[in-house]
Amino acid sequence: MQRSTPGRACRALPKAGPARTPHGYHRLRYDHVDAGGKVSIRRAGRMHHLGIGAAHRGKEILAITDMTGVTVIELRTGEVLSARDIDPARAYWRNKQRSPGRWPGPSVT
Repeated sequence: MQRSTPGRACRALPKAGPARTPHGYHRLRYDHVDAGGKVSIRRAGRMHHLGIGAAHRGKEILAITDMTGVTVIELRTGEVLSARDIDPARAYWRNKQRSPGRWPGPSVT
């Protein structure tokens, strides 16, 4: 059995680090819904304005952004106000919490 100093033994062991997230990173943003019912998010150097809805204006929110999506949660109640998939090729990201309305849908002829 080979002897070593405590310092050498400590340096020989693998070091613990932060746990890796499956998507790479998470970004948190505390904000409030503006008078127009929107929240601004900056991602990859571009500004995006997410329409949350005029019914939610003034509410304090937490926006959680990862590599694939943005989720907006009301801080007071914990209600998910908006969930969107990020498409880097598009400026508008559809809210998955709401039905698409008249677009996109089958055309009426």
